[in-house]
Amino acid sequence: MFAIPSLSDLLQRARQGFRTYLPGSDAWLWPNNIYASAKVIAGMAFEVFGFASYISKMIFVSTSPDIETLRLHGTEYGLPQLPAAPASGNITLTSDGAITVADGAAFQRGDGLTYLVTSGGVLVGAGTLQLPVTAVADGAAGNAEEGTPLAITSGVSGPGSATAAVGSGDIVEGTDVEGIESYRARLLFRKRNPPHGGSAADYVIWARQVSGVSRVFVERLWNGGGTVRVFVFMDGLFPDGIPSPTAVQRVQDYIETVMPAGAILTVAAPVVHPINVTIDNLTPDTPATREAILDELRDSFLRLGRVAGSDTVHGGMPFLASPGSVLARLDLSGHRQCDRRHEL
Repeated sequence: MFAIPSLSDLLQRARQGFRTYLPGSDAWLWPNNIYASAKVIAGMAFEVFGFASYISKMIFVSTSPDIETLRLHGTEYGLPQLPAAPASGNITLTSDGAITVADGAAFQRGDGLTYLVTSGGVLVGAGTLQLPVTAVADGAAGNAEEGTPLAITSGVSGPGSATAAVGSGDIVEGTDVEGIESYRARLLFRKRNPPHGGSAADYVIWARQVSGVSRVFVERLWNGGGTVRVFVFMDGLFPDGIPSPTAVQRVQDYIETVMPAGAILTVAAPVVHPINVTIDNLTPDTPATREAILDELRDSFLRLGRVAGSDTVHGGMPFLASPGSVLARLDLSGHRQCDRRHEL
């Protein structure tokens, strides 16, 4: 591999060049004009070498140093970087009397983030009213847990007095612009798995083009000829990465626009399988140690976890939902048991 000369090496070369090709000169001595010239030449050459090194990294997806150059690679494959998306969900209004909520009614979280009602409603008397909302701003910051209080800022009228909070199911699916490593992984997967008119890898590529999808497993012929089942995870958006029915339908709707005609598609959320982990002889048995172990277990389950299905085992296609499990043996001290939910 070619090693880029250091600035000091290039300076020494320039000075030696003056001494060789301009007899009687000495670019090591100051003051004289070739002393400065040697420094200028070395600096410019070093910049050219640096740019050449940058270009050599740009031409490969695996080493591309910035998101701009990755976007260029993605454009060639028709795989753009995933944009940010707004969070959506339901809010619950509790009123002591009749109220009317208009389309576009605004509700504000404590930090100032605003949600707009997408389909208004009427409450004819005291009680509760659940309505769908979408965050005004894109991004994961719009996600909110059930029960988060909201201030009513506009669009609610009536004799009744109401309060609002995030409803059941939370406000979810708000995502930030796709990160560089996630985008790189999608592009590398596409390069390594050229389209084959509906192969298992094609379904992985299509599902990952839906904002929020982080992992995909495919089960071919799961219900007879022509059938394919796709399991998707949305890690960071839902507990254990298990998407909601609405999110699952969103993936199904998208894949149906790009998959081959005649295929029978089912997109499903994986079913959580609890795994009990017992740790013996834990030393030192401290809260910090336990939390560090839990962090490592979470990371391991995220990396090694898989969907167990009826597809065949294929070493070159780890994304197939084939029969399998995650086995782990930890020789730690103490005696603690933790119930870790894991996707199998």
